[in-house]
Amino acid sequence: MLLMSGHKAFYKNTAWQYGLQLIKYILPLVTLPYLTRVLEPEGYAVYAYVLSFMGFAQVIVDFGFNLSGTKQIANATDNEEASRIFGSITQARLILCVIVAAGVAAIGSFIPIVRENAAYAALAYIAVCGRAMAPDFIFQGKEQLGTLTTRYFAAKGTSTVLTFVFVHSSADLLWLPLLDILASVIAFIWSVAAAKQRFGIRVVWVKFSSCWKELMRSGYYCLSNLASSSFSGLTTLVIGIAITDSVQIAYWSLAMTAVAAVQALYTPITNSLYPHMVVGGDYDFARKLALISLPFVTAGTVLFFIVADWIVMLLGGAQYMDGVYVVQLLAPVLWFSFYGMYFGWPVMGAIGKVKQLTATTIIAGLTGAIGLLALCAFGIASVAAFCIVRNAAEIVMCVLRVMGAHKALVEAKTNSSGI
Repeated sequence: MLLMSGHKAFYKNTAWQYGLQLIKYILPLVTLPYLTRVLEPEGYAVYAYVLSFMGFAQVIVDFGFNLSGTKQIANATDNEEASRIFGSITQARLILCVIVAAGVAAIGSFIPIVRENAAYAALAYIAVCGRAMAPDFIFQGKEQLGTLTTRYFAAKGTSTVLTFVFVHSSADLLWLPLLDILASVIAFIWSVAAAKQRFGIRVVWVKFSSCWKELMRSGYYCLSNLASSSFSGLTTLVIGIAITDSVQIAYWSLAMTAVAAVQALYTPITNSLYPHMVVGGDYDFARKLALISLPFVTAGTVLFFIVADWIVMLLGGAQYMDGVYVVQLLAPVLWFSFYGMYFGWPVMGAIGKVKQLTATTIIAGLTGAIGLLALCAFGIASVAAFCIVRNAAEIVMCVLRVMGAHKALVEAKTNSSGI
């Protein structure tokens, strides 16, 4: 009860976020086994690889606006100021979408699986830009995350139903990004309407100088997120080049899908804690919540390893069972990534230690990158070896962030006591 006192907004938002994650679990559980079967390993490899490749582009287009924007909305003095923030971020994102498109096209031309499926990749990138336009930062800054849950259900639910209508084989692959684009349009319209109705916030177009200031303000946030995603992006890039067997790529993609599904359980906590810490700054609450989470995270990691074969059978079917070992090798990522995420933006970021947070991300990313390049240089690149490198990078990030957060919390407590 003492832990809950004064933190009702956090628990309410966490409940909404878990509702969102429940929907995100249910929809893929319905579509993923269907897609792995109708697309077959070759078609699924294209779908999964391009999805991972576009994840890197998503981070750049997002540019950390959901983090910097959350702080700005939380500190906005009135709706007019909040509307200008909404407008400047929206315009900045549009500019980034055009610039990043050139980079995606250039890099994709060197990757066989992307180059050979250029039309699919192009549509997938348009979907990336569509998702980026949704103003999540407004609802995060207002600590009203329920809208994000209902919006996702409406948008993704529509595209999920239509997947069964239009996708029946690998020949229908292009329908998948088209349906993602449709979902992003629904999400944007829904968000704009909700922001205006609930908070009186609307898009106010601003001068280019304001967009530029917005880009500069969000630069550190983007750099940190980019460094965090760069290792995953580099891993995806290296696998696409070093591993020529599409079945092995499918094993990796399926295992990473399973890992991401478990990590989705973490995001309701981190997504709710970040705006809560920005507004309230209760550091003792963050520390106690981390300790309470410890047995659950540990038990979940062990269970993930034990039921790896069941997970593969559920998501991919019998033809993917030779890839069970990949899921098991990636199990430690779950434990270390939770505390890496928890002590990242929700704690260090909220306290204002953005530079230090970025440094931990860069160091961990370099650790992983050096490991990947070493594997290729010595001719021992394999999916199993990539799993080991991924674990090592997560461990480094977790340790650095726990140490950094502890130091920052001690400093914050000392300063607040006036010592």
